[in-house]
Amino acid sequence: MSEIGEVLAKVDLDFAPSAIFWGADGLSLVGYGFFGTTGPFETQALFVLNTESGEIRWRTEVMGTTSAVISPVGQLVAGVGGFGRPHPITEFVEFQDCSDVPPSKREECKRFNEEEAGLHTVGWTSPPRQIWVEALDPLSERWTRDDPAEDVQRLVHSPDGKLLACTGQGLLVLDALDGSLRTGFSTVVSRLPAAFTRDSQRVAAADAARMVLVDVAAGSMRWTTGLPAAVTGFAFTADETALVVTTEREAFTLRAEDGVISNTVALQDPLLGTVVTVLGKGGRRMLRVDPQTMALWDLSDGGRRFSIPLSASAQVRFNPVLPEIAIASADGVKVVNSLFGTTVWEKATDRLTGLAFSPDGQRLALGGIDPQSSRFLHIHSMAPTSVSSLAFDGSVNEIALTSASAPLAVAAGDDSDAKASMFRADTGELLLEKRLPGQISSLEFSPDGRHFVTGSADGGVRLFRTDTGERRWIITHTGSVTAVTFLPSGGNGDVLSASRDKTARRLALDDGAEVWRFPQLQSVTQVVASADGRFVATACSDRSTRILAPDTGAELAAFSHDGKVRAIAFNPQGSVLATGGDDGVVLMIATATRTEIGHSQHASDVTGVAFSGDGKLLATAGKDKAVHLWNVAVDPPQKIRTLTFPQPVTRLLFHPTETELALVNDEPKPTVVIVDTDADTELARLVHPATVNDLAFSPDGKLFATACADGLARVYPGRR
Repeated sequence: MSEIGEVLAKVDLDFAPSAIFWGADGLSLVGYGFFGTTGPFETQALFVLNTESGEIRWRTEVMGTTSAVISPVGQLVAGVGGFGRPHPITEFVEFQDCSDVPPSKREECKRFNEEEAGLHTVGWTSPPRQIWVEALDPLSERWTRDDPAEDVQRLVHSPDGKLLACTGQGLLVLDALDGSLRTGFSTVVSRLPAAFTRDSQRVAAADAARMVLVDVAAGSMRWTTGLPAAVTGFAFTADETALVVTTEREAFTLRAEDGVISNTVALQDPLLGTVVTVLGKGGRRMLRVDPQTMALWDLSDGGRRFSIPLSASAQVRFNPVLPEIAIASADGVKVVNSLFGTTVWEKATDRLTGLAFSPDGQRLALGGIDPQSSRFLHIHSMAPTSVSSLAFDGSVNEIALTSASAPLAVAAGDDSDAKASMFRADTGELLLEKRLPGQISSLEFSPDGRHFVTGSADGGVRLFRTDTGERRWIITHTGSVTAVTFLPSGGNGDVLSASRDKTARRLALDDGAEVWRFPQLQSVTQVVASADGRFVATACSDRSTRILAPDTGAELAAFSHDGKVRAIAFNPQGSVLATGGDDGVVLMIATATRTEIGHSQHASDVTGVAFSGDGKLLATAGKDKAVHLWNVAVDPPQKIRTLTFPQPVTRLLFHPTETELALVNDEPKPTVVIVDTDADTELARLVHPATVNDLAFSPDGKLFATACADGLARVYPGRR
């Protein structure tokens, strides 16, 4: 089973790459580093690697390279420096005929012929410093251009691959295909790389203590803005309406439209002096590194979130997708969570010289020298990986987890004969298997983990012991079972069931005896209990939700939608019930007064509702590709924000103790995205090969599980 840090590709090299850059397609990367000396010159090796096969597509020797990049589609390599190797300047000195010299001079003549006559190197010519572009397929030189100021430092391709921005003793924007000048400004002096907008129409550059925005098509500056100190880093915000710019002591937000400073934040406990500054995607977070310390700041308030001591100079990179930072030094590599500072993965055996994350954040390239002094480039997996899994013969439809010291998972497969399988969540070891008639539509562990219950299409509700797999009892509805759940301990741990036979029932944990039965007008599609055991709620095909008394099953209140009710959930306190229907409406109901306190509207069917572990947040999902977040701790509830996705969100579930929200979205592959709803950042992205049918957190939040139509039940660490 794969793990974080697993080596996906190994490449043996005869040099250690000090700089590594991925192509935007993730299929190629370019790297270069010190190779050796030729005469008085240090030379570098430069290569392009196929990241899937590990094969080197192209290699050459260069001198004084300060930047090399690969185009977004991986077909063009651009660099600045001397392209090629130094060449010796030679001269030939004629040999002497020692037979014609006096005997006293013959020893000197022999020495002259041995040491001074013949072909000798009297000097060296180095390749001229140029900006150059090579095509890889087929391999050919596209163009070269003299470096006019002999000081271009950084190259950046535009997102469309058609432009090349060069910074140094001037700003140049070149046509990447033929090297022609599109626009240039000799007065813009910058050692930092430029930044294009996503449409490739504008480019921003830092010029000592000012920022410049250039309109590429017009060939003119749109604006310049002076700052009180030298710029250490900058980045466009995610929506490109602003630039975040940092100096040693402050962070500034500049409006992209006109360069006006709209916000200034002082940095808490800044690192001063000669340090490396790296900004995260969107300019939300900033790293600064000196030889002893790496520190991270949140630029929304300037707060220094955490520091990590370093024993050697290090290179650092933000993961472009996941909240992670990679730190590479002579001590090895460490990947830390950028929200909490906790270590995700580390390896302390190799001396590292370069690193880079792939554009999707799923891989990490590391170059360095191993303990045997061999030079290498390794590509490691950084994808969130499961700690265990269990294979089924057909689609996995349901899954549930416990929080025991030896955690358990139970999953339901859609085989020709449906089966419920229980396995060790930490190892994947199969513990027991129950084959049942009819598709298993619902399953759940009891709060204490001692039992699990299944509901099936044959109408059966079955209770099993988790330690032995013994079936405690079975009761039968006259229609298929649509949902099962447990009442909390205050309800004796009894079982609730819902069925297409138009009833909801409470069944005694001990023997399955019917405590009560509540008949409804049409099929009962869902049943849930509040965590405090004070209320039960049902959803019915008659477009109604009913609140029932848990001890008697008596109806306490009913609420109607103009469409089928798809989703119901209580907050953990049992004080609020949320219902969502095909009418696009989410109702928020106070259970104490049985009155509506809030109302959310989606443009189409509601697919899910979920409360956070503290009960303060409500998330609602719809087929309109939107997830609405509501603060339900205030009266009346207030919408906080809306998250939008490429496809409708089909399922969503909050972490039991944190503000992490897991949701299923096909984009275009079935993907589980875990979002920090406080920071509005993505924590993890779990790509699946087929439809994800169910999600589950363990009650302690340490594990997370998915049921997938590819036949695998997967268990992941709850937080990386």
